[in-house]
Amino acid sequence: MEMVLPLVLVLVFSLTSQIEAELQVGFYRDKCRAESIVKDEVEKAFDRDRGIAPGLLRLHFHDCFVRGCDASILVDSTPMNVGEKDGPPNVNTLRGTEVIDSAKARLEAECKGVVSCADTLAFAARDAVEISNGFGWSVPAGRRDGRVSLASETLDIPAPFLNLDQLTQSFAKKGLTQEEMVTLSGAHTIGHAHCTSFSNRLYDFNASSSQDPSLNPLYAEDLKRQCPRGPQGTVDPNLVVDMNFSPAVMDSSYYTDVLHHRGLFTSDQALTTSQATARQVTTYAVNRLLWESEFAKAMVKMSQIEVLTGTDGEIRTNWNQSYPFKMVLTSTINTYNNVIAYKHKEVMSSKRVTWLSLTWVLVFLCLSVELEAQLQVGFYRTSCGLAEFIVKDEVRKGFIRDSGVAPGLVRMHFHDCFVRGCDGSVLIDSTPSNTAEKDSPANNPSLRGFEVIDSAKARLEAVCKGVVSCADIVAFAARDSVEITGGLGYDVPAGRRDGRISLASEASTNLPPPTFTVDQLTQFFSNKGLTQDEMVTLSGAHTIGRSHCSSFSNRLYNFNGTSGQDPTLDPQYAASLKTQCPQGSTNTNLVVPMNPSSPSITDVGYYVDVLRNRGLFTSDQTLLTDTTTATQVRQNAGNPFLWKNKFASAMVKMGQLGVLIGEAGQIRANCRVINS
Repeated sequence: MEMVLPLVLVLVFSLTSQIEAELQVGFYRDKCRAESIVKDEVEKAFDRDRGIAPGLLRLHFHDCFVRGCDASILVDSTPMNVGEKDGPPNVNTLRGTEVIDSAKARLEAECKGVVSCADTLAFAARDAVEISNGFGWSVPAGRRDGRVSLASETLDIPAPFLNLDQLTQSFAKKGLTQEEMVTLSGAHTIGHAHCTSFSNRLYDFNASSSQDPSLNPLYAEDLKRQCPRGPQGTVDPNLVVDMNFSPAVMDSSYYTDVLHHRGLFTSDQALTTSQATARQVTTYAVNRLLWESEFAKAMVKMSQIEVLTGTDGEIRTNWNQSYPFKMVLTSTINTYNNVIAYKHKEVMSSKRVTWLSLTWVLVFLCLSVELEAQLQVGFYRTSCGLAEFIVKDEVRKGFIRDSGVAPGLVRMHFHDCFVRGCDGSVLIDSTPSNTAEKDSPANNPSLRGFEVIDSAKARLEAVCKGVVSCADIVAFAARDSVEITGGLGYDVPAGRRDGRISLASEASTNLPPPTFTVDQLTQFFSNKGLTQDEMVTLSGAHTIGRSHCSSFSNRLYNFNGTSGQDPTLDPQYAASLKTQCPQGSTNTNLVVPMNPSSPSITDVGYYVDVLRNRGLFTSDQTLLTDTTTATQVRQNAGNPFLWKNKFASAMVKMGQLGVLIGEAGQIRANCRVINS
């Protein structure tokens, strides 16, 4: 026993080191809002110039194919060295480095020395695809930055004139299959190309043909007009053309173009020169969903090429500068000295080693059990990799049809979690023998967004039957709704199971009504494990959406025995509300925006309104009646970034109330009906 347990301890340490060395989804979850900051910078840049998206995607690809995904492509050249960015495939053509620069500056200001440039680039590439209407994906992170950047090594980047065998071999050297090569080539569906990258196909192609015979003649003539030869017989290196007819949309039209002999590069058209790759091109041309799914998977795999993890590499403070060798050497010496000091510690007796080993094993086993019992970011990574992306796509489509869907889905998640926990019970339909939560007065007819959940569930069941719970779909949809309305996105720990009980009576007793005072609200949230600060933070969700007049009309008419109108309500605002909600109206469908100035934007307008006595509900305006909550209202009103960050954290915490995990509950096949 004394010999076995130390060996087990060694195994535990080895496993721990291996786990730490691997990339992880949600790597920065407890350290930094890394992904939200990067996404924000990508979105701002995309608003200025849509060409940024393909530029960032190409930047990541060119980084990973040289020395692995270590951000060496970002390092500037020096008088003593020409870096990758100035190598032949990159010089004067790379775009998007300014986005990485802006993101890194913000990351260093908020969490100095934590987020690598390599991870920043990987996040940005994913966001670039997503903002171009492609599928997003969870990015495993934990990369470290490389210290070497050599222009001479950019020869590893596949050139646009390679044939199929050369392309296949080039990708194989990086551990990528021919299928993944064809899949990743679809990135050419967005962006533009310099004429000099393909002009050889237009002029003096070979001794027997001046023009590449595999190029569609009409397309070739159009390209010649855009890329004319100059007096010296050369093409202006600054001229560019679109890669295809929808250069800002991530779709499968690239493959359609290739089938029509409109592939821009030799390497594009080469995909039709073998039966296997031509068949794959044909499949993708007619099945966009399949291609986007496979593209997301291939990008995840590509972004793990030869990554530096653990103590390898560094975390650059400036994306375009590597730490000097002296600093690296000093760090190495310090680490070595620490190891030597540890080795000289007192040697423990065999009995002490045995008990210590047993303790570590027990701790390891307990931690394993605890980890298995918790929700996890990236829970569906291997079982249904497209889960979050399908939900996001349905939320996006729902929002385009009706922007009111977003606040509806946020409210749905809140109302689900406060009744029996976040178990999807709010989705269950009533039956002749039971009135469900959705038909309680607190929810009917005000809850919205069920059709989005239904659509997402139908697609998920078609792709990965019986895997993704309705409770997780609601949690994902709420996050996506916050994000699509201008709030900060956040990682959603998943693994919830669906409940089997839904009672209207429990909704009435577990959901805080709009007439509550601050003390009642504080106690109500406390009963759910949420603090007063989190209550004030989550109340900010009222910055988007609408409310039925019946929820606050008591503040307009017959408020109490001495006043017909709530004296805490701004008189002008009250007059406006009375116009929209006339006394004596029998129309139960009358609604008003929660925050009239920006009802579709997740911002701090709610708190500004409360400070101006324009909180719509009693439960809104009551936040000013307590010194502590009033202070929080003022802080949130004056610091949008602070509130958005706190709101994201509070939503993650709320999303874990009373969850069913493991074998508890079920995975409903239809979110409206309990499995038989």
